[in-house]
Amino acid sequence: MAKTTMESVIFGSVENMPGYGYGDGYGYGSGDGYGSGYGSGEEAVTYQEAVIACSIGERGERLREQGAVLAFWRSAKDGTPANGGGGDPRTIGTIEEIPGPLEPCTRNALHATLQPAKWKGERLWIVALYPPVTHVDDAKLCSLKREIVAEVPNWFN
Repeated sequence: MAKTTMESVIFGSVENMPGYGYGDGYGYGSGDGYGSGYGSGEEAVTYQEAVIACSIGERGERLREQGAVLAFWRSAKDGTPANGGGGDPRTIGTIEEIPGPLEPCTRNALHATLQPAKWKGERLWIVALYPPVTHVDDAKLCSLKREIVAEVPNWFN
């Protein structure tokens, strides 16, 4: 069952990212070696939070103070929905608001995601969802009000 919250989504810090690797070195402050690592989940979300913070700066803090949840939304090349829905092309500054009641996964919800790789679309946007926000699952959120805050490079294409 989806739960409704008015809190911003908060993620862990970069210092706490899990990973695996190996390496060796020698000397005092110098050395050589090889290291590698991989991971998924929390560090991917931390990276996406960093993308949001770098893209919208202090505006993100102000939106969170208003109770907004910052997430991503993917669209077709022309700015129209790529995963269902309709309407005119979206641009930075577009504010959409629909009447309730909020019903996730229907036309009675404006959606966003914390996992943009799970969705199709040529363009990637940072959006603010305003309260009440429903967390449908780990990847999907919805609200009755959504603002297109910024467009960022779509590294999922």
